[in-house]
Amino acid sequence: MRPGTSIPYRATSSEINFIGNLVGGCLGLCELTVLATEGRVRLHTATYPLDRFRDTLADLDAGRVRGRAALVP
Repeated sequence: MRPGTSIPYRATSSEINFIGNLVGGCLGLCELTVLATEGRVRLHTATYPLDRFRDTLADLDAGRVRGRAALVP
């Protein structure tokens, strides 16, 4: 699959569709990691436990998440 294309994921237990985008590739991610480690960029990521996915969706919908939200198993 090409970078920039959408990847649908179906949460079968509640039949919710999640859509994500791949932006860039592994090289870009490595470069971004180096910049973040050097303190040259600041990444905004909110993490949520997997069992709080409904809270995550509510926060995203209400605009309470700056940057990205990540579900952590």
